[in-house]
Amino acid sequence: MKLLVRGAIQSDIERIRELEQEAFGLTWDRPTFLKELTRPNGKTVVAELSGRTVGAALLVWAADEVQLNSIVLAPDQRGQGLSIPFLGSLMAWCQQQQLAWMTLEAKWSNHPAHALYRRFGFVTTARRRNYYADGQDARIMWAGHLKSPRFIRLLSDFGRPCL
Repeated sequence: MKLLVRGAIQSDIERIRELEQEAFGLTWDRPTFLKELTRPNGKTVVAELSGRTVGAALLVWAADEVQLNSIVLAPDQRGQGLSIPFLGSLMAWCQQQQLAWMTLEAKWSNHPAHALYRRFGFVTTARRRNYYADGQDARIMWAGHLKSPRFIRLLSDFGRPCL
């Protein structure tokens, strides 16, 4: 089964909210997500497997930098290898859009996420103490230059996503 990554639409909002609530214990309200869908410098996407929405992500950019505000997979899909094509597709799309740098933050204790991000060239650049509501620190990670030969090779397996 192939993971389909596409731009989100209004009818996806409730599922995105469910996924974020399950993963993070909080989520934005519906009006905020509606604004995100039309944001000129952002993209909300979903990942589908056999017609079922199993993931979501939010991107926001300024100039040539993009922040991955969130990325989430359904609990029953974690550990199945779907995060690789999901993140790879997002990064390949950013590369197509001429975005050069990508940043994100993850809980300091989320070692599986850190391993995934390192696989895609992210490096830790900072630690934000007590960043999350539960008191955990955030690991700030950056990847770039997305238009370099290294990243062109790294992301070539993910084709030309049409988000």
